[in-house]
Amino acid sequence: TEDILTGFKMHARGWISIYCMPPRPAFKGSAPINLSDRLNQVLRWALGSIEILLSRHCPIWYGYNGRLRLLERVAYINTIVYPITSIPLIAYCMLPAFCLLTGKFIIPEISNFASMWFILLFISIFATGILELRWSGVSIEDWWRNEQFWVIGGTSAHLFAVFQGLLKVLAGIDTNFTVTSKASDEDGDFAELYVFKWTSLLIPPTTVLIVNLVGIVAGVSFA
Repeated sequence: TEDILTGFKMHARGWISIYCMPPRPAFKGSAPINLSDRLNQVLRWALGSIEILLSRHCPIWYGYNGRLRLLERVAYINTIVYPITSIPLIAYCMLPAFCLLTGKFIIPEISNFASMWFILLFISIFATGILELRWSGVSIEDWWRNEQFWVIGGTSAHLFAVFQGLLKVLAGIDTNFTVTSKASDEDGDFAELYVFKWTSLLIPPTTVLIVNLVGIVAGVSFA
C-alpha cells in the first residue's frame, strides 16, 4: 500500500521514473515459494489496493492539480482496481459448468460482423502478450505458470481482499494481519516448495475446480 501511494504522490508532484533493467540484478530479496504463503502475500497486496481505491487518495479523483500524466494515472488506476476483476473472473470460471449442468447455453448468439470484431480483439491481445514476452525476456513456461497463478489468486486472494476492504473501510472491521513467511538461504533453496499449508483462501478455487469437474461429468453423460 505505502509503496503505491508514495510513488503516486511523487509522480503527482512532478517526479519522473525510468525503467532500469541491468544484466546483473541490482537487488535481491526473499519471497514465499509455496502456494499458501504466496496467496497470503497476494491478499495483503490486493487489500492495500482496495484501501487506496476507497480512500481520498484514489488516483481516479486525486491529484488533478499536479503533474501526473494521463498514462501514469491510468497505470495507477489499474494497480488499485485489479482485485475487483475477481468477480467477473469467478463468473467466467463458473458459467461454463452451469451451462453443462443445465444443458442451456446462456450466452446469446452474435452476428458474423460482431464475431470478426471479437476475433480481431482476441488476436490483438494475444499479439500484445507475445510482444511483452519478447521484450521482458520471460519464457513461455514462466508466463504459463503466471497465468495459472493469476486464476488461482484471482478466485481467492483478490476476492477476499474486496470483501475485507469493504468491511475495513465502510464498517470499520479490521482483519488480522498475517506476516508472510519467506524462504531463506539457511532453509535451502526449495525447502518449503512442496510444503502444503491449508488456508481458507483455497476454498473458492477448490470449489470452482469441483464444480467444473462435476460439469464435465454431467456434460459427458448428457451427450
